Amino acid sequence: MKKLSNWLIIAGILVILTPIIGAFYTSYQQDKLYDEYLNSQEMNLSLEELDIAFSTSTAISTDSGLSAEPEKPSVPAYKPTVIGRILIPVASIDILVVEGTTSKDLNWGAGHMTATPMPGEIGNCAIAGHRNYTFGSYFSRLDEVKIGDQITVEYNKTNYTYEAYEILTVLPSDTSVLAQTKDTSILTLITCTPKGSNSHRLIIHAKLIS
Repeated sequence: MKKLSNWLIIAGILVILTPIIGAFYTSYQQDKLYDEYLNSQEMNLSLEELDIAFSTSTAISTDSGLSAEPEKPSVPAYKPTVIGRILIPVASIDILVVEGTTSKDLNWGAGHMTATPMPGEIGNCAIAGHRNYTFGSYFSRLDEVKIGDQITVEYNKTNYTYEAYEILTVLPSDTSVLAQTKDTSILTLITCTPKGSNSHRLIIHAKLIS
């Protein structure tokens, strides 16, 4: 009986430690990939050359891979094209930005929607991310962002700072949030809401301030 109790205790400890170990492993993989990105930036590699350097898939969908519960990745064999990083201090968000929003891309971080402008460019740059991810926070705390909060996107050796000016909850079919601008640079962040559901989208609109 005592032996069974010991095994149950060990099993309980393993259950508790598994997500913690997974979080550290995922963070390590992301940091490693980001270091590769920074090294490629120092060598002035183009996006096309980055595709080759990171051995990414050439088929990148503009459709969002958002789901209520994203896939649990195994040891990553797929590496996306990293284009930068997004930092939102108020929500403790500091993750990679990759090119594309397929489910595989979004397992690594936030995904830039390929049909939209790049960060800092005129128009509406859209970036989507998962919530409720077991081995990482991603956009899980995006609902903590308030109007006036700042969002920084690192891209092409430049930090672009945006300020949130509008927060919306819309249906997944509402594409009006991706409407383009002609003379201003804005950022649209997209994730599922409420947590654990795929019924709606939380939208953060932010304007470029520096």
